[in-house]
Amino acid sequence: MKISKMLKYIFSLSLICNALVSWGQQVDVAEPKTKVGGISAGINLAPFIIQLFEKERIGFEANARYIFNRKWQMVGEAGFEHVDFEKEQYHYTSDGTFLRVGLDYNFFDVGEIGNNDNILAGFRYGAGIQEHESPRYQIDDAYWGNFESKNGLPLSSVNSHWVELVFGLRSEVMKNFYMGWTVRLKRLLAVNNEDVLEPYTVPGYGHRDNETNLSFTYTIEYQIPFKSKN
Repeated sequence: MKISKMLKYIFSLSLICNALVSWGQQVDVAEPKTKVGGISAGINLAPFIIQLFEKERIGFEANARYIFNRKWQMVGEAGFEHVDFEKEQYHYTSDGTFLRVGLDYNFFDVGEIGNNDNILAGFRYGAGIQEHESPRYQIDDAYWGNFESKNGLPLSSVNSHWVELVFGLRSEVMKNFYMGWTVRLKRLLAVNNEDVLEPYTVPGYGHRDNETNLSFTYTIEYQIPFKSKN
């Protein structure tokens, strides 16, 4: 009789131990958390790289990113550009700002805890406004003779609009710090009020003489996660 009671106690104790071990394993599995959303802000290093090759162009660009989930991200980009160069026949200056907004879709969703890398494809709509002028210009003509303007072409405003297709990579290099690059195919939609003086470059778009431009960005971002999921 005593042996049967002892066996019951041992059996009950083993059930309790197994239950505790199973519960502990469930807690351990659920303990790690993976970030699924956040807000990030950063800068684009491409304008500094461009300035190494085109000394007349000085620019700056910042970006903000709202990450809905592992798939969709809303992006805003803004900046300014100053252009000033002088050649033998003319002098040109321009100051402008731009804004781009759009969406990115992440194709790289492996579901791995701690993996926050992105392969992105997206779309942007861009708009820029600038004031430019040509304080001095000269027209060379062998028959009528050379003409040099004393007053140049006065300051005028130009508005521009374009769209972009975006492809790139974004990777978490340190906790909450991201680096990434994109390649962009841009198509100019409209440039208003350029009858008197055509822009040399459009802020945020690139050289005006191209209806289609290919450009790149190289960004550094800091992300603030706002949601976690077991």
